[in-house]
Amino acid sequence: MLHKADLRDVTFADLQALKDNQVPESHTLDFKRDFPAERDARASLAADVVAFANTRGGDLVLGADEQGGVIAQFVPVKLDDKDEALRSLQSALTDLIEPKIPGVQLVAVDVPDGGYIVIVRTPPSFQAPHRVRKSGIFYSRTSTGIDPMDITTLRSAFLRSETAIEKVRVFRSDRTANLRMLPLPAPLRPGAIGVLHVVPLASVLGSLNFDVHTLDSVARTLRPLLPVGGWGSRINLDGAMSVSSTSGEETFSYTQLFRNGAIESVMPIQNAVGALAWPDAVLQGVTADHHEALKSAHAKLGIDGPVFVMLSFVDIGGAPLEMGNTYAAVTMGGPAIVPNYHANLLLPELFVESFASSTAEIYHPLFDMVWNAAGRAARPSLK
Repeated sequence: MLHKADLRDVTFADLQALKDNQVPESHTLDFKRDFPAERDARASLAADVVAFANTRGGDLVLGADEQGGVIAQFVPVKLDDKDEALRSLQSALTDLIEPKIPGVQLVAVDVPDGGYIVIVRTPPSFQAPHRVRKSGIFYSRTSTGIDPMDITTLRSAFLRSETAIEKVRVFRSDRTANLRMLPLPAPLRPGAIGVLHVVPLASVLGSLNFDVHTLDSVARTLRPLLPVGGWGSRINLDGAMSVSSTSGEETFSYTQLFRNGAIESVMPIQNAVGALAWPDAVLQGVTADHHEALKSAHAKLGIDGPVFVMLSFVDIGGAPLEMGNTYAAVTMGGPAIVPNYHANLLLPELFVESFASSTAEIYHPLFDMVWNAAGRAARPSLK
């Protein structure tokens, strides 16, 4: 797979490096000479995309003539209307594959002497197994090509799709339940706490594993959510974190980078137990710069593709979200209060097909749900 988290950042120099270094085809990389224009050729390409989705994901490089599994020469693709050609191929893949594979990306990289090299990036899929609609065949990827899936690999793929979301939910549940028992430099502030998890699908499927030195190098430049005063990084058993503390007496906020590429960001939303809870403090931090910082962290780690985004609030049960004298509180007969039933409020997970190209707008519906839990239709407008 090409070592660029955002496919739009790939240049012809990156592709030339594949040829110069004789990088071979693999489980996650394949070279094709021709851009498919006819339906049969597109069905053949769909088989390759299906195989990637059913295994580890990967990149198809179109316009690269291979011999012996390495690029012998580039054969730039001639496209009269680049955007229309990519849209047409994307649409064809959607029609040819079932179920639909979320997160497939196509880009056309300019070649200095003219033409394009087209890259088709397919993420691993938690909805696997996928098949080519025309033939009905399920494919898997090997180091040398694709093979039809047998009963054993099909059973494994179905099991993986059933357990992917459950794994994400168990991870989030365990982390939030034990948040105050984590080995932090100082205890977390008492009161409600906001927790944001960004978990790449590749992490769930077990295809990512980073050493602590790599994670620490990223943590050193990854500010935690709305830090108070200074902040620094530290290595721990889970990986590495950036952390902000108040005079060493309490941990105010932190961002944890896990060895599998998952990220956890934590900050308080109450000044003290019983005080007004302000969930939008998390949204403010995410919108200001944290979302872009998280994207940058993934880019540095070479992580791309779909992610699960999960928002949780620990110890929020019984917390008021507004003062009793607001117009909404007076109209509704009292302030919005999260019921004690939701001691820890775990909002439904959000599946984002491409975190690298997402904006902070993806979080807004999640914050509306916090107010839904307190009996309001949406969070109040700040305008």
